[in-house]
Amino acid sequence: MKTNFYLMCLVVLVLIFACSGKSTYHKDPMPDPKSFNAHFGDMDSNGDDLVKWDEFKAFFPNAVMHVFTAIDLNKDNALDHDEWHEFKAAHGLKHKD
Repeated sequence: MKTNFYLMCLVVLVLIFACSGKSTYHKDPMPDPKSFNAHFGDMDSNGDDLVKWDEFKAFFPNAVMHVFTAIDLNKDNALDHDEWHEFKAAHGLKHKD
């Protein structure tokens, strides 16, 4: 009976430790997404319906490349309107007029 009790305690402790680990979506630490809440058209300075790194950096001077690449889902080195709104929706950011 004692063996079963100790075994159960061990199983419970293992489950607690296994489930309590910090889980993140991104492998790198990311800044607060609210600081990137912007209208897509305001970032697209040349009007080509894409936001390249230089446009992103000009609009968000404190931005780092790994933020841009995390938003660039298809890895074409540019953000399109769908990628931008998918990023905003994933982080609960509303459309900004």
